Amino acid sequence: MTASSGATPRELVYRPAHSFDSREIAQLICVAGHGIYEFLFDDLVPLLNAVDLLTIGVWGDDHPISYRHCHVAANAATDEVLGVANVFPADLLRKDEYGPIPADRREHVRALLELQDWGSMFLNALAVSEACRGLGVGSRLLDWAEEHARAEGFDRLSLHVWEDNAKAVKLYRARGFSEIGIARIAPHPRLPGRSASILMRRHLPK
Repeated sequence: MTASSGATPRELVYRPAHSFDSREIAQLICVAGHGIYEFLFDDLVPLLNAVDLLTIGVWGDDHPISYRHCHVAANAATDEVLGVANVFPADLLRKDEYGPIPADRREHVRALLELQDWGSMFLNALAVSEACRGLGVGSRLLDWAEEHARAEGFDRLSLHVWEDNAKAVKLYRARGFSEIGIARIAPHPRLPGRSASILMRRHLPK
């Protein structure tokens, strides 16, 4: 994804994701994670990195990060994915399999994995290509996430955001999200600067 991939708001379309978007979605999910996916998945399989493994998950039908749970902003001319929202019921995480992830990595971020607003719709990832930031793309995708949650019968939307991601925290607070918990993460060289993840929630008007 390069800086030349940018588009103005008029050149963007918002649509459900398709399986052929999987790699671009995986790249953006990694951007949203700010290092957590690389921490969990890099070096697990020879010659495959976190984006490669996430691409497999996005391409499939059954995983929470499946393209079926994603809505994207795409360049109207090229159809390149420039933004994504990955949203699914938080309770799906109870069924998620962490088996391939080494126990020491799971244990290091256990507080984050277990801190959830069970029963809510969960915004797992909201990310926009660097070339399209500041154009309102994230807000449009967040609008969709809230509308989707209501359409699916949920009365609230939850999310995790890194404490040091000041711009994202400011956006979510401005959109009516409030802090309901915090997961402290011990220092680790593979997670530079990541000390805590905030669980936030917004009750959705009917």
